[in-house]
Amino acid sequence: MQWRSDGCWRELSDAQNCAEHDGAHAPASDEWARWSGSIQPQARGGGWDGTRVWWLLYGELPDDAAANVVLADGAQPPVLSLGQLWACEWESVAQAATVHVAGNKFDIPFTEPHYRRR
Repeated sequence: MQWRSDGCWRELSDAQNCAEHDGAHAPASDEWARWSGSIQPQARGGGWDGTRVWWLLYGELPDDAAANVVLADGAQPPVLSLGQLWACEWESVAQAATVHVAGNKFDIPFTEPHYRRR
């Protein structure tokens, strides 16, 4: 994640992050999103065969708010904040997560998408 002082942010792929560190990538203007104040979390991940993989939850933070993530197994991975963004990354098998931010609760099922099910 990157945050700019003008209130814009973006999610970087591994390739973008590596390229920027090597000086081979300059971000395009359309890669940046203006902070909207929406507290709806976004999710990334997808290992449905019982293998431990990396999972990511992230979102925007309203003023003076904090985020907390609790996994179905009771674990509470660390939540980092950057500007008015928060992000939480962990390694595990697929399991549901609950996000608490600004007095709201979001249940993230992390279940295999219907189109992948047999």
